[in-house]
Amino acid sequence: MSAPPATPPPKHSAWAQLRRELKKPRAPNHRVAYPPMRNFVLDLMAEGRRKNIINLVFAADISAALARLSTAAEPVSITSVVSKALLLALGENKHMHAYRYGRDELVMFEDIDLSFTVERELDGALLPLAYISRAANRKSAQQLHQELQAAKAAPLGEAGMMSALEKRFFQLPQFIRRLVWRYIRNDPYVFKQLAGTVAVTSMGMFTSGSAVVFPITPMTLTLSIGAIEKKVIVVDGKMVERAFIHLNLSADHDIIDGAPLMRFADALKKKIEGAEE
Repeated sequence: MSAPPATPPPKHSAWAQLRRELKKPRAPNHRVAYPPMRNFVLDLMAEGRRKNIINLVFAADISAALARLSTAAEPVSITSVVSKALLLALGENKHMHAYRYGRDELVMFEDIDLSFTVERELDGALLPLAYISRAANRKSAQQLHQELQAAKAAPLGEAGMMSALEKRFFQLPQFIRRLVWRYIRNDPYVFKQLAGTVAVTSMGMFTSGSAVVFPITPMTLTLSIGAIEKKVIVVDGKMVERAFIHLNLSADHDIIDGAPLMRFADALKKKIEGAEE
């Protein structure tokens, strides 16, 4: 006796629904090439995820600095002013930009190589590239500003930002880049030469109000400069309007604990509010 014919699954079954979903046409779209030089960003993110990063968000009254800048003979950016305050605070707290050397030692460099994030167009794509100001602790806010302005216009692929060697490196296969990064991260002297010792990223110019980023960073310390927001506060019993800049400090918890980070943020805040240079 032959078996009865198999009954087809009902149209409302899960398999039928899955087949209908797979047969649907794709949404209207167009494809573009993924920029190869974004490997620079991907590598930094991979190195940053290896760190145990903690973040501290705070705001500083920047009214005095803005008033001084409005009467300055030469233009200076807020990024340069805040960066100079950071360098002054680091000069009094050198352990805040220390790097591990092997298992038992920390390296604390005398000079601070400040790595700025500068958005540039490379191979038809906008990328956040790194410009390193060497021995930035020996420079004024005006000098930092001039360097940053020059970095925004300097040719790429030569000897400055994203040199020909760096560009070729980020075009290598991922497994080769990972081997090189392993060597770099294990030697703080090489890391300093290639990446700097402290990073500053400033995105506040692109927005307003209460806004600041939490970066994925391979550095021991990174300062993110956010937007400027006006607030009404009480000063000497009077209501006054002041400008506050939003900031975030990202720190490697393997080296910096929460209490020292909080004390450092307070020292940085005082230098910003005192418009020190």
